[in-house]
Amino acid sequence: MRGVLPKIKLPTGRALAPVGNLNGTPNLPTMLAVQDGRVAVLANGATPFQTITFYDAQTLHRQDRLAAFPKAAPSKPVALTTPGGSGILLNPLHAGSAGTVYVPQENAARKIAQAKATLAAESNPRAIPTALLSHSDLFQGLTAGPDGLFYATGGGSDDVVALRSVHGKVEVTHQYTLQWQSFPRNQYPYQYQGNHQKKPLFYPDSVVVGPSDHHLYVTGMLSNSLARIDIATGKTDYVNVGAYPFAVMLADQGRRLVVSDWGGNGVTVVDRKTLHVLGHIATGPAEGPATAAAGVHPTALAAVPDGPDVFVADANVDKVVEVDTATLRPVRVINDRPYHNALPGSYPDGLAVADGKLFVANAGNNDVAVYDVHTGERLGLIPTAWYPTALAVAGNALYVTCAKGLGSGPNPQWQYIGNMMHGALQKVNLSGLPTHLAQWTRESLHNDGFTPVQRTARHTQDVQTTAFLKKHIRYVVFILRENKTFDEDFGDYRAAGHWADPHFDLYDQKALPNLYHLAHHYALFANFMADGEVTAQGHQWVDGASDSDVVQRLWPEYYSDRGLLWNAGPGGSASLNPKTPGTHNPYHYYERLGDFTNPWISYPERLYLFNDLLQHHVSFEDFGENITRARDGVIRSALKIHVARSYPAWDRMILDTHRARLAIDWLKRHPGAKFPHFVYIWLPDDHTAGLDPCYYTPDYFVANNDHATAQFIHYLSTTPEWKHMVIFLTEDDAQSGADHINAHRTLALAMSPWIKKGVLETHLYSQVNIVKTIEATLGLPPMSQWDQNAAVLSGIWTDHPDFAPTPSVSPIRVPVAFNPGKCGDRLLLRREAGAAGHLLTPAWLKAHTDPHGGHLVPVGQKNAYTPTSLLKVGGPEQLQQEWIASKGVKSYDHFMLYLRYYAHIHGATIASYEANEGNSTESR
Repeated sequence: MRGVLPKIKLPTGRALAPVGNLNGTPNLPTMLAVQDGRVAVLANGATPFQTITFYDAQTLHRQDRLAAFPKAAPSKPVALTTPGGSGILLNPLHAGSAGTVYVPQENAARKIAQAKATLAAESNPRAIPTALLSHSDLFQGLTAGPDGLFYATGGGSDDVVALRSVHGKVEVTHQYTLQWQSFPRNQYPYQYQGNHQKKPLFYPDSVVVGPSDHHLYVTGMLSNSLARIDIATGKTDYVNVGAYPFAVMLADQGRRLVVSDWGGNGVTVVDRKTLHVLGHIATGPAEGPATAAAGVHPTALAAVPDGPDVFVADANVDKVVEVDTATLRPVRVINDRPYHNALPGSYPDGLAVADGKLFVANAGNNDVAVYDVHTGERLGLIPTAWYPTALAVAGNALYVTCAKGLGSGPNPQWQYIGNMMHGALQKVNLSGLPTHLAQWTRESLHNDGFTPVQRTARHTQDVQTTAFLKKHIRYVVFILRENKTFDEDFGDYRAAGHWADPHFDLYDQKALPNLYHLAHHYALFANFMADGEVTAQGHQWVDGASDSDVVQRLWPEYYSDRGLLWNAGPGGSASLNPKTPGTHNPYHYYERLGDFTNPWISYPERLYLFNDLLQHHVSFEDFGENITRARDGVIRSALKIHVARSYPAWDRMILDTHRARLAIDWLKRHPGAKFPHFVYIWLPDDHTAGLDPCYYTPDYFVANNDHATAQFIHYLSTTPEWKHMVIFLTEDDAQSGADHINAHRTLALAMSPWIKKGVLETHLYSQVNIVKTIEATLGLPPMSQWDQNAAVLSGIWTDHPDFAPTPSVSPIRVPVAFNPGKCGDRLLLRREAGAAGHLLTPAWLKAHTDPHGGHLVPVGQKNAYTPTSLLKVGGPEQLQQEWIASKGVKSYDHFMLYLRYYAHIHGATIASYEANEGNSTESR
C-alpha cells in the first residue's frame, strides 16, 4: 500500500516534509555527481571511513560503494545484504512511477520510525557490495569524468581518487598525489592551520575536469592554492588563489576557472591555459587583518551556459551573487532570504542551473529555492530533508543530498549523535514544478514557521512575555556545562514521570543532589533539545543562535582526526607549533592567538551575544567562554575588558569548585552599579575525563561540577540583584549519553524568584529559546532566522515571587578518587598544581619543590596540556567509560541487555553502523 510520510518534527522545532523520491546515504553527504544513469554520493561524516555510494539515477536503487579508510581497511571486502528496498516514495503525486513505499497506513510515529529505519538500512555499508580503500580519505569534492570515471578529493590523504564501477564493483583506477604549497604571509589564515604533527597538507577540497578531458583542477583548502593535474601523466602545476578555496568551476566555455574563496570575500578568476590569476571579484565587503565582521563565506558555484557569468553562493549572508568573469565585476545580487527582513540563516551552499532556472540549496531552511535565471525572481521553494548540501540536475530531475536525512530520534543503542543520522539522496521530477511549486512553497515556509500567520502568533505571545520580563528581570545569568543527555542526569528523577527513564540514568542523586533540589524547587525543561550535535556547534548555538556552514562542514574533519585542527567559533583554537605540541594555557583565550589556529572563518554573520551586548551598551562579564577575534586573531579591546582574565578555560585538572570561587570573588568585588546585567559562566567538569588514567573519576568530576554549580547559584540568590534575576542552566550538547526520547535531548533549568515552584515544562524548546529569552529580557535584537522565529520561554513565570535564596548547598557525597592506571610524574604534578587552581609551570614547581629531593622533574611548555587532546573517543565509548567507572562492568552489561530489549519492543532493529564501529571522534 502506498502512503505519504507524516511531517517529521526536528529537535530545532522545525518540521520536515520532503517531496519526491528519497533514499538513505551514510552520514553527512556533502557532494554528488550524475553520469550515465548513475548518481554518485560522497559522504563525509565523523566516521571511521568515508564513502562514495552509487545509485541508479532513475530508481535510486543502491548499486555499489567505495569505503575509504584513513588507516588500514579490513582484510576482506564487505558484501552482505539486508532486507529492504530501493527507496521511500514520500509523495506519489509528484515523484513519478519510481520508488517503493515502506511506510504502511499506521500511526504517524510508527511511519516515521520505519522510514528512518529504512534510511538506516539503505545507508548501511554492509548492505551492498563495497570496495575498500586503505590509507585514504574523502572530503567534499566529487565530479564526473570521461569513460565512466568519477573523481573524488581525498582531504587528509592529499590525493584525488579516480574510480568507476566495473561489473557491479567499484574499482579505483588511479590516485593522484598532491603537495602542500606555501602561501603569502599576508593571506588569511596567515599561517598553515593543519595538524603540524603530520606533514603539511594541500587538503584537496573540490575538483572539476577540464575541457577535452586532459586535466583535473583541484582546490587545496589548507594551502590556498589551485592545482592542475595532467590526467595522463600526473604532472601537477600549482597557483596561489584565495583564502580557504572551496569550489572550482569552468566558465566562459572553458576559458576561465573560477575559485570561491571560503575564507575571503569573493572569487578568484584564473586563465585556464596559462594558470595565471586574472583577478578577484568581490561578492562581499572588503576585508583586511583588522576586519571584525564575519566573512560572507563564498561556497558553491554554478556557471551560466554559453557565457562568462557564474553564480556564487555567499552562504553566511544568504546571497547569491552573479559575477562576470570576463569583466571581473559583479553583475547582480539575489537575496536568498525566505521573507522580507529575514536575518541570516538560509545558508545557501549548493547551486545548479538548468532550463533557465537557478536552484539554490538552503541548508538552514531545508529547502531548494528556485529562481528565474534572467529576472532573479524567486519562483518557489522545494521541501527537502534536513540540511541540503549539494545539487545536480540531469534527465529533467533535480538530485539533492541532505546531510542529516530525516533527523534523529532516541539513541537507546547508544548511537553517537555526531553520526547516527543517516543522510538522504532526494530526487524531484522537475516536470511537476508548474503544478506543485506553489503548494510546495507554502509547505516549506510553514515547516520552518515562516508564514505570516505563524510569525504574527509568535510575536503576539512574545510581546506579553517580554513585557513581564522587562518589568521584573534586570539581570540574566547563563551557566553552560558539557555533554549530557536528559536521561543521563535525570533518568532517576521521578517527578519527571514518563519524560525520564531510570534505565538510562548514569548520575543519580548521590552525584547530583543539588541539581535534583534545583529541579524540584524551580523550572525543569523535560523536552529541551540541543540545536547542534557536538561541542563545535553547541557553543555557537548558545552564543549566537546559529552555527555556520563552515562549522557544519568541517567539524567531522577534526573530530575524526583527519589532519585538520580544531577551528570552531566563537574562539576555539588548537596549538599550531610543532615544537611544542602540548602547549596549553587555559588563560590564552583573551590573548593574541600566536601559535594557535585562527577561528575567524567559523563565525556566523551576526556574531554572538557578547557582540550585541557591547553594541547595545549592556554590561556583562564572561567567565570562561571564548569571544570573537578580528581576522588577524586579535580581540577588540572593547570586548576584552569584559573577560574575567583570572578565570581558567578548558583544563581538566582545575576543578569547577575553584572556578566557582573565582567567579564569586569577582562578583563580590563588583557590587551595586558594577554588577553586570549579563553573566556568562562555563563550568565544564561534567564532561569528565572518561577512564583516562590519573584524572579524577567521572563520578567525582560530576559531583564537583554539581557542587560548584550550586555554590555559584546560591551566592547569586543572596545578592540584592536576586530580586530581579533569572538564571538559565543547560549543557552545550547531548553527545555523550543515551536518551529514550531523542539523542538531541539535554537538560535545562530556569531559576528565579519569578519562576513557578517545581514546574515541569514539557513544551518543545531548544537552546535558541533561551537565547531569545535573554535577548527579550535585555532588549537585544535577534541574530539569526532561528532566534528571530523562536518563542520566548513562557509558562514558567509567576506574578507571586519568592525572594528566598536557593536551597542550601548539599556537600559533595562522592569521595575524591582517581582513575587507575600508569601515571607519569608530570601528570601527577599537573594534578597537584590544579587541585589548588594552578598550572604546572616552572615557577609553581620551584615554589613547591621539596629541598630534600621531591618534585625534581623538569617542566617546560611542551609538557603542558593540549586543550583538544583529552578524549579521542566517540559518544558511545564515552558513555561506556563513564558507566563502567561509575557503576561497574556488571551494571554496564545489564544496561546493555536492557537497551537490546528496549530496541526490540520499539521496533528499532537496525543500529547505526557508523555509531558502533569504535570510531576515534573526539567527544569534546
